[in-house]
Amino acid sequence: MTSTNSSSGTGTTPAASESAGGEVSPTSPPEPSGDTSPPAGGTSTKPRSVLFRNRDFALVWGGESISLLGSEISVVALPLLAVITFGEGAFGVGMLIAAQWVPFVVLAPLMGVFTDRLNRRMLMQLSNAVRFVVLGSLPLAWALGHLTLAHLYVAALVKGVFDVVFQLAYQAYLPQLLAREDLVDGNAKTQLSRSVALIFGRSGGGALVSALGAARAITVDAVSYLLAAVALGFVRFREPEKQQTAARGLSATLADLRGGITMTFGNRLLRYLTLMATFGNTAVSMVLAMIIVFGYDDLGLSAAQVGLTLGVGGAPVVVGAILSRRINERLGIGRTLLMTHSMLVVAFALLPVSQAGGTGFAVAVLIVSQGISSFTTPVGNVGVMTLIQKATPPQAMGRVGGVSLPLVWGANAVGPLLGSAVAVTAGNSAAFYLASALALCAVLWILAGSVTRLTDDVPEDMRLVVG
Repeated sequence: MTSTNSSSGTGTTPAASESAGGEVSPTSPPEPSGDTSPPAGGTSTKPRSVLFRNRDFALVWGGESISLLGSEISVVALPLLAVITFGEGAFGVGMLIAAQWVPFVVLAPLMGVFTDRLNRRMLMQLSNAVRFVVLGSLPLAWALGHLTLAHLYVAALVKGVFDVVFQLAYQAYLPQLLAREDLVDGNAKTQLSRSVALIFGRSGGGALVSALGAARAITVDAVSYLLAAVALGFVRFREPEKQQTAARGLSATLADLRGGITMTFGNRLLRYLTLMATFGNTAVSMVLAMIIVFGYDDLGLSAAQVGLTLGVGGAPVVVGAILSRRINERLGIGRTLLMTHSMLVVAFALLPVSQAGGTGFAVAVLIVSQGISSFTTPVGNVGVMTLIQKATPPQAMGRVGGVSLPLVWGANAVGPLLGSAVAVTAGNSAAFYLASALALCAVLWILAGSVTRLTDDVPEDMRLVVG
């Protein structure tokens, strides 16, 4: 699962009284607004969605939803720009995609340190502004006839750097913006935005490239970042002033980096959640990379049939995002994580079974397997992100996220490489069984960390204490 969005990432403690070293932050997370008291007669009512009770969150979430949709358009448009304009092949496109992901692995720990030192809303606005300028420069240079391949690669790399900055700042800012009891709802809304963008952004990106050309389609993504930056400008919530220490040189930065590692792996809950997410993401990314080859080579499916299985099997991601809040609240977050990862074990073990029947049977098994994986991903992401946010003090969120992000999102790169290596030596079915085993390891990390006993909050003895 991903939380820090995918390979799994890592969120905040709440109340000011829980800050490190007993120091009290100047501002506590906002309390839910609106009347949530029980009506006459003693029957309680469920509070309205956080979107209707927290204006600032609605602005942040709205801007992020727009930019996520734009980003998925660029997932299609950027590689096509390289192919159409410069004739790049598979290697060149792979390097272009890698340029956007490498910063997550290389820079996230350092960026996490600065996320804890600086104003997080400012970091998000800066990230959106830079990505607007960088991506907007591509269609402008293309229109003027000055676009070069080097420009395209540099733009992809800079975008990747500020993707890291934004992601860390966003996941650390959210717990400051929301009351503790609203974190599940807020994370569910974010997962819904990601799921909708994933389904409609890429298909819309293909349509835009066909209608406008790759360069002009990227303009849409650039403008989406500008709109997100503008939305952040209307947020009224002001973060507490960061407590500055005297040392801010290289030695202090290295000490903060080491502190992030110690906090993440020294706390039992954070350690096992990070391991769970890393193993789960590796399994999911491995299957996603191998299933197309499996469909063509092992099952003999046509391109249309493979597309059908991926399209229909991927659609439940939106359903999972819509129901994620209800499931986590009904079952409890710990049991939800156990359920979702156990379902992944079954889903991946099912894939080799698709060879036991004809074409119709194979397509049905692939759809069921992909449907289970798609449905459980946002449900699990909401749970893991909420637990991290409730276990981690606000002043440590950046460093904890910076340590977990390379592992959780880096798993998205490791999975396809591992799956390919196993498939070459032992076949695609062996790769799927390995993915199922990795998902089972994620289940074991959940059990080892006593995560299943957690319902909607993290007890004091499992929370991170910052000295």
